[in-house]
Amino acid sequence: MKTLDVATALLVALSGGGLHAQDSTSALDWTLIYARPATGKYEDISFPDPTHGWVVTARGDILNTADGGATWTSQASGLSGLRSIDLVDRMHGFAGTLTGKLYATSDGGAVWTEITASLPKAAKGFCGITHVGNRIHIVGRYTGGATDYFYSPDGGKTWQASDLADLASGLVDVSFLNENVGFIGGMGKTKAQGQPGSATILKTTDGGRHWHTVFEHDGGRGFAWKLFPVSAKIIYAALQSQDGVYRVAKTTDAGDHWETLIVATGRPPGPAIQGIGFADANTGWVGGFFKGMYMTTDGGHTWSFVPVADGVINRFERMGNTLVTAGTRGVLRYDPPREHAR
Repeated sequence: MKTLDVATALLVALSGGGLHAQDSTSALDWTLIYARPATGKYEDISFPDPTHGWVVTARGDILNTADGGATWTSQASGLSGLRSIDLVDRMHGFAGTLTGKLYATSDGGAVWTEITASLPKAAKGFCGITHVGNRIHIVGRYTGGATDYFYSPDGGKTWQASDLADLASGLVDVSFLNENVGFIGGMGKTKAQGQPGSATILKTTDGGRHWHTVFEHDGGRGFAWKLFPVSAKIIYAALQSQDGVYRVAKTTDAGDHWETLIVATGRPPGPAIQGIGFADANTGWVGGFFKGMYMTTDGGHTWSFVPVADGVINRFERMGNTLVTAGTRGVLRYDPPREHAR
């Protein structure tokens, strides 16, 4: 979830691993609604409403559904390095690449036009895009010292840019609670003796004009990879590290203080957790560079493995009162039990 609608954020969550606190659901409760293995991985998902949705792949495909995921069509291909997508509504949206190209559509994706030249400075890449109304926020990328933050107050007609290099060495995700309060996840500044930075979360309270660090993990090289606000106070972040320990960060006071929670230990070293999503303050899932997902029913304090047949899960997204994600097999949907969806 990139932007929080406080009135509806507690209804549902992104997909991730299919067990709930008081039911007997299993990995079988996830439905593969679009069987299309991606070359590389599915990078991002955007559903501006329960009917219209988009997914992008690293290979450069933009796929669209106009019937809630029942059928999918290809809108674009060959846009090499696609990393992020965000639709303001079913007609207007943006997609960014890791190579610094930004695309926009005003006709529901029938045409995607490169608008990179409209930006006030050259960009190295775009890992995260979100919006609040017509206010567009873009960050990226995770590597190469790409600490650009782009902002449009008018739906992409004009743009402003700032460099957050004083606070980070890479930016991955951006999420806003409202017009003023927002967060960016990424990697902190390079440490002494050239050691890479650790997972870092930045916060703004003035709509992006000023940012400050509110969380930095001490687990070595890493990123705050994906952000997921559950309410105006409770926010989770997936922490990607290299040490074989899977972790998430959690705040219960709108991002002023954070705690680090352990998902799993003794895992292979290297990139791990990426996507994260919560149905409510307690029930959530994580996925990443491993097959399956992990799920919690107690607010992240304990986790259990869910053996879904998918891996490389990078983003979860809400689709009305259901959940959607994309993994190695294609696009999946989870419909919460009735007692959980009420």
